[in-house]
Formats: sequence, structure tokens, C-alpha cells
Amino acid sequence: TLAPAVVISKDASLIQTLVAAIATQDGMHSIVDVDPNAYKMMKSLYDPADTPNLRDDIIKFGKGAFVAVEMKCNSRDDQLLIREIIEDTPSMTAFSSNKSALYKDGLFFGVYVEGDITPELRS
Repeated sequence: TLAPAVVISKDASLIQTLVAAIATQDGMHSIVDVDPNAYKMMKSLYDPADTPNLRDDIIKFGKGAFVAVEMKCNSRDDQLLIREIIEDTPSMTAFSSNKSALYKDGLFFGVYVEGDITPELRS
């Protein structure tokens, strides 16, 4: 089981091809072309309930779903925005419980990075 698996590369084509290939597997879902600067990773306590965000989009596939996510980090700030979502700990929000946490078994993150890879992503 992926928990989560993360591939980081400076080759955008490689990441796109990898996520596309993984997404063709039976039972696999995908979310592509995620720009962390334009798409929230998770909503905050003050956001409206219908605020689009990656965490909720993954959860919508159901507990234990296999999901491949393609992300594009065009800046160091983008890399910092995705750090929590790609870590191996459950993703919790200030108002979430264990029941609503995003557990990361079955998740694959393909991350394109422009420029230097930050130490936060390397860890």
C-alpha cells in the first residue's frame, strides 16, 4: 500500500507521464495539474464550507481510495504549501476529527519542481 508514495522531479513531462500511467490502473483515481498557488491544499477554519481544496477532493473518492495526484511547484513558496499534504502523517484541519482526517495510504503524489528542491520537500 502506498502511504503516500512521493516522486519529486524537475522534469514536468516525467511527472505527467508517471501520474497518467498510474491512473490507468484498475481502481485508481487521479487529480492532475494541481497548482498550489491557485488551488488550496486544505480549507481553513474561516473558509466557506464549499471552498474547493485538494484534501476534500481526495476524501471524496472514499476512505482507502487509491489516488494519484500531479502537482506543479513553480516556486519555493509552492513547495512549502504542499509540504503537509505529502507528508506521511494524517492530514487534519483545525476542526477535523479522526473520522474526517485524510489518511494517506493509497496516495501517490507526483511533484514537478521548478528550480531548487527545498529541504522541506527532501525530508
